Amino acid sequence: MKKHILSIFLLCNLTVSYSQNDISFLQKDKNKIDVHYTNNFENLEVKSSKTAKTQIIKNIEASITGKDSHLETNDYNFDGFTDFASFHTDDGMGVYSIYQIFIFNPKTQQFDLLEFPTNFNPKCDMFCDVKVDKTKKTLTSSCRGGARTHNDIWKYDRNKKLILSKTESY
Repeated sequence: MKKHILSIFLLCNLTVSYSQNDISFLQKDKNKIDVHYTNNFENLEVKSSKTAKTQIIKNIEASITGKDSHLETNDYNFDGFTDFASFHTDDGMGVYSIYQIFIFNPKTQQFDLLEFPTNFNPKCDMFCDVKVDKTKKTLTSSCRGGARTHNDIWKYDRNKKLILSKTESY
C-alpha cells in the first residue's frame, strides 16, 4: 500500500512540475538556447549562450479562451539546426493545435517566423497539428473542413522556400 501511495505521489509531483512553457536545447554548434513565454504568453524570450543576447519575439498567437500554450522543438526546415514552435489548442471545438514555427538562422543567430504560404491554395489556412517527416523532409498540416480531414503536405524547394507538395482529403 505504501509503495502505491509513494508511486502516486511521485507521479503527481512529476506531472505538476512538468512544463512546456520553458524549453532549453543545444544547437549542433553547442550554442545553448533558452526559450520562455513572457507578458502573459504574448511574447517569447529567446536567450543564446553563444551571443549572450536576448531575442524578444512579440505577438505570439495565444488562445483567446485561455487554453494553454506550449513549446516544442524540432528541425522544421531540415538543415540540422534545432527550431521551435509555439502552439495551442484551437478556440473552437478544440480538435487541433495551431502552430507558429520559428526557424533558426545561423547567420543572425536568431529565430525567424516561418510564414504560412498562402499562394498555393492549401486546404488548411494555418499550420495545424504539424507532423515532421525527417525521412521525406516534409511537414504535414492537418485540419478539418466540414466532415472531412485535410492534410497539406509541405516541402522545401531548391531555394529553401516552403511549397505545397500535395493535399490529401478523406
